[in-house]
Amino acid sequence: MSLIHATSKAAVEGFVGMNTAEHRRDTYVNFLATVLAFLIALVILGFIGKYLWNYVIVDLFSFAKPAKSFWQIVGLMFFVSLVHP
Repeated sequence: MSLIHATSKAAVEGFVGMNTAEHRRDTYVNFLATVLAFLIALVILGFIGKYLWNYVIVDLFSFAKPAKSFWQIVGLMFFVSLVHP
C-alpha cells in the first residue's frame, strides 16, 4: 500500500468511519505511524544519500560537486521521484 493511500485512508476513516473511540484511536495510530515511518525513512535516506554522493559520486564523476547540506540531497530525491515515477 502506498504512503499517500495509507495516510489518506486513515485520515478519512477518522472522520467518517465508525464512531467508537477504539476504532478512531486505531485509525489515528495508523496515520501517525505512517507519517513517522515516512519521516524516519526520509532522514535516513537523506544522510546515507549525502554520504554516498560526497564520497562515491564525486570521486567517480568529475562534473559532480559535493553536496553542502542534507536538504540538497532531500531535494534531489524529490526531483528524481518527480522526473522518474
